[in-house]
Amino acid sequence: MYMNRSNGSIAQESRKKFAMALFELMKVYQYNEITVTQLAQEAELSRKTFYRLFNDKDEVLKQLFDILYEEFFSELTERGIQHYWDLVTLYFDFWERHKDQLVLLGQNNLLPKMFEYVYGNSEKIFIAVRTSEKASQFSKPLPYLLAYSVGGMHSMLIKWAESEMTIPSSKLIEQLKAGFQSPDL
Repeated sequence: MYMNRSNGSIAQESRKKFAMALFELMKVYQYNEITVTQLAQEAELSRKTFYRLFNDKDEVLKQLFDILYEEFFSELTERGIQHYWDLVTLYFDFWERHKDQLVLLGQNNLLPKMFEYVYGNSEKIFIAVRTSEKASQFSKPLPYLLAYSVGGMHSMLIKWAESEMTIPSSKLIEQLKAGFQSPDL
């Protein structure tokens, strides 16, 4: 069956426009106040296009998370990261560069949804850093290990965002490592 690839790329570009529109609108309005009409106007697309691509605004938020995740995962694989602390460093460096988005997500009480998204993709990240064989080997405890790790990093991210990220990510990681290595703590 013939598939029109231009329509697929046009749809993907439209999805991205809606996601970026959501980000722009959250600079002015609370997430729960933003309407489909506002999204369509900001994206310079029609409501019909919105409903062809999404069921609701939460799917646009997921698209925004997808865009951020794809960028993070691309960096992860390009760097060939294989160690936990390198992953943690990349995570906080990434959010330091995306401070505006992180702050907006926090101001709109969307960080719990972001945690669900990140946790939902954590096994894929684990496999990229380790291997699918390791994931299989540790299949029973892995969901708990990932929940612990992602939950800790996410909680730390929230605290960092609440303090307006005044500490550079490199210093934050340095303090975290020192805390874990300290026999007195």
